Amino acid sequence: MKHKRIIAAVAAMATVQGLLSVNAFAAENDSFSGYVLMNIPYSQFYAADSAEVSDVDAVSSATNKTGNYSKAGGAFHSGKTAEVDENGTVSVVGKDNGSKVQGVTWAVKADSLEAVKALGGTEITDSSKVTTATAGKGKVSSNELKGYQALTEAPAYSYYVLDKAPANYVELDGTSFKKGTGSSGAKSIDISASYGTNWGDIQLNLGEAEDAGDKIVNAIVLTTSDGTSRGLYHLDQIWSFNDVAWKVASTSGLDGKKITGVRYYCSVKDSDLTDDSAPAYENYVYDYTVDLDVPQVYTGEVSGKFRNEKALELSGLPADVKDLKAKVYYTTGGRNASYTYITPVEVDPRDDDIDPVFVDVANGRITVVKGSVTNKAGTTESYGEPVDGTDYTVELSAGNYIIKKFTVHYNAAENVEDSSEVPESSSTADGSSSSQTASSSSSSSSGSSSSSSSKSSQASNANNNPATGSAATAVVGIAVLGCAAAVVSKKRKN
Repeated sequence: MKHKRIIAAVAAMATVQGLLSVNAFAAENDSFSGYVLMNIPYSQFYAADSAEVSDVDAVSSATNKTGNYSKAGGAFHSGKTAEVDENGTVSVVGKDNGSKVQGVTWAVKADSLEAVKALGGTEITDSSKVTTATAGKGKVSSNELKGYQALTEAPAYSYYVLDKAPANYVELDGTSFKKGTGSSGAKSIDISASYGTNWGDIQLNLGEAEDAGDKIVNAIVLTTSDGTSRGLYHLDQIWSFNDVAWKVASTSGLDGKKITGVRYYCSVKDSDLTDDSAPAYENYVYDYTVDLDVPQVYTGEVSGKFRNEKALELSGLPADVKDLKAKVYYTTGGRNASYTYITPVEVDPRDDDIDPVFVDVANGRITVVKGSVTNKAGTTESYGEPVDGTDYTVELSAGNYIIKKFTVHYNAAENVEDSSEVPESSSTADGSSSSQTASSSSSSSSGSSSSSSSKSSQASNANNNPATGSAATAVVGIAVLGCAAAVVSKKRKN
């Protein structure tokens, strides 16, 4: 019996040695596998991928949805987003607390747990819980997150100990991070771009990046043909797996370049946030090769002046501008604004929505023509009637520049031309004319497809535009940064 015990002990020691050889970083008490899930500030995380990133605290987000785990679960944020009273009622406090995304939650390989703790974060365990919340359209949406998901509202360098090596990770190197593992092999996809949307100077639609479609997006890196590499933020720039946008002022170096690569860092998505349990952690890295020329941002100052109720004259345009088109509108109602246009609108036959149309700018003038359209649902919207005392947004689309939006005040008493002096508009709002406009005001990558199939892809991809909904379908192009308006009142889709 004693002999058998000795043999068993030797076998057990051999097994332990085998395990230690597989995981050289196991702690003496075997409670630390050598890998943690950690909150890493954006600058630190992207530096490990040799990507530059702007100061997240200097970026003004277009929305405040940090408590939306489905959209921002790949990141961690400052401040809490919810208060729960004694009755269990949840209220949203994220905006009041200045809650803002701060970095990426990703797997880290470390030599010891002491090295992880030395960074100063908080340990998150399976018993950790946090309630997050967002408000929209008068309704509060909340989730109680448990286990590693609670990292979303924990400080920088907070960590959750993983019990096994993940597929992808960065390595802790003292107090910074370096590249570890991460790539699933590159696939070639087509992408399209819109310019001057409500969400950024440049907006990409990456609908063909299907591997990332059912995952949480933790980070995205864009690379250009000259080696420029930029990391993006959640809610400021990352809106979903297929929609990203950025302002050139905060993310420079990509306009006027050819984007050739898109890298996604993703993790498993929790399909049921109501069951109070997190799925087993898994992560993924996807590399996509693309071919998209992004126009240069025009740095000159463009302005405009109404000559009368039928014409708006522009000045400061680049001398070599090509294929210049415009939309002109005003907005009411805040973030979920209504848009009223003085440039034409049309009925989109695919969804029966009434959408804005880009019109030609001839000799620096936007001609204003009265008209109206009615959809199958019986909704009639008019356009072409400037409202006295109103500030109008001018959104431009050009073939070779990204031109920022600007506003022009309409004062009927300051009309400087008789209406009879203004030429008739060369643009129409019929379906065929406007659909051509939409195609000409966008750019897309197309590795092997023909130009006709590329246009079809652009029209399809534009439906997912987070900024303008189906209105962006007619835009998909080099426009301006902005909202829209006129005699058409229309709610922006979210």
